[in-house]
Amino acid sequence: MRALTVTKRLEEQSAFIGLLTQPLVTPANDAKLHRLVIRHQRQLTEWFRRLGYRLVVAGQVVRLHRTPHAGIVTTPYISRPPKGRELVLTLVAAAACEESDSTTTLQAISDHVRMITGVETSPVTAYDPEYGPERSVLLLAVRRLEAHGVLVRRTRDEEMLKAWEANRTGIGAGYDIDRAALLQLLDPHTAALAAPPTGSDETQLLAATRWTRMLRILIETPALMYADLSEDDATYARGVAGRLAEAARTMTGGTVEVRAEGLVLILPPDHPWAGDATLDWPRTAAPAWVALMLCDAAGATGERTDTGAVLLLSHQVDALAVALHTQHHAELTDTFRQRPEQIRPTAEATLRDAGLLDIDSSGNWTLKPAAARYRDPAPSSRWYTHTLASEASE
Repeated sequence: MRALTVTKRLEEQSAFIGLLTQPLVTPANDAKLHRLVIRHQRQLTEWFRRLGYRLVVAGQVVRLHRTPHAGIVTTPYISRPPKGRELVLTLVAAAACEESDSTTTLQAISDHVRMITGVETSPVTAYDPEYGPERSVLLLAVRRLEAHGVLVRRTRDEEMLKAWEANRTGIGAGYDIDRAALLQLLDPHTAALAAPPTGSDETQLLAATRWTRMLRILIETPALMYADLSEDDATYARGVAGRLAEAARTMTGGTVEVRAEGLVLILPPDHPWAGDATLDWPRTAAPAWVALMLCDAAGATGERTDTGAVLLLSHQVDALAVALHTQHHAELTDTFRQRPEQIRPTAEATLRDAGLLDIDSSGNWTLKPAAARYRDPAPSSRWYTHTLASEASE
């Protein structure tokens, strides 16, 4: 009996994490996750209710709606988010599908998008199918709709897609339209809640939604740092840190570190969708280790605040990059040995992607408290051999 209970809870937690990473699920786009969600719908509905979210099951379509609270949406961290044009064309392509029958083609979607964006009153820059990069972006948009289960591809020949994109020939691909999934994707109710009610008291709204907002930050980002909060929110979060940690552990099966500077959620790697919810970093690659070495030096040199963040002026960062090149010259790969000016921008891009660094308009650094987790990243000979081999293969 206990084994069945443990298995049930693991399935519930896996489905919970899966829906956070893929909020629109159908049997077509993820049959395994769809089965788990339907099996544990009651428990998942309750957990998402605690976050202030809505879990909707309409026929064969499952949709997690991240309902805003006080006009605030807690955005999951995305290392490389899609560009705005891709998202805009995704929405326009979805609108084009609403005007289509139960089936469509990539070329038909392209024609509809051109027509919709071409009218004088369109707030969207007109889509030009004769411009190669535009066709590529529309293809990304259609693939996004396919990933959400709105479009189900009927033709699997990738060469047809390549011919449509590069040579402007053919229909690209044929699709079935899942109208139930399309309706949930474009749900106007959630969009209407994106702004707080007219005439509402912002202070009261923030106070009333404090628990769910703190829990959302911990589960979605997944680090609740007191330095990132208002004074009232930080005081509240410190007072309920234990309850927040227990709620996050129950729903995700993860481990929560309760630290002086905040709470950090570490998801279990054995859950099927945990990899989609976490950043694969640091990896065995030269940019990651250069970033870690510069991060370590910055942590030892910069001014540490009461909240655990580390502050450095831009010229201090430059000096650390020069010192890194000098002191670790023999261990660096050819790219950084021959082009030391690439050390700082590479480290900055890598650390920002990992959610560990903020940079102001003057180039000054603010290392977030979580950066203290990565200490003494001395490059080993094994890493050096691996990265040299990787560079040679490129």
